[in-house]
Amino acid sequence: VAFLLLLQIGVMVMTHGDDKGLVLPPKVAPIQVIVIPVPFKDADTTGIKGACESAVYTLNQAGIRADLDARENYSPGWKYSQWEMKGVPLRIEIGPKDLANKQ
Repeated sequence: VAFLLLLQIGVMVMTHGDDKGLVLPPKVAPIQVIVIPVPFKDADTTGIKGACESAVYTLNQAGIRADLDARENYSPGWKYSQWEMKGVPLRIEIGPKDLANKQ
């Protein structure tokens, strides 16, 4: 029984993996969407963070497993790579231009 489970996991990794890492199908991914704030030097970081929290809340209320990566000690590019390697299928980036355009 354990062998069959291991075999199924191996087949899923081989099917959904690429050079950047594992890309899980949204139905099996523990986190379906990761929201990443992209602040610039002179940007309103509290507004960006608030918009990200609001987006995560809205997605969670809709039944989508979403999470916010608000760590300040890592660059947005590093976060993109990390979540891509972890297999999160979708990423939402929110920055000052998105707030200015009310997107």
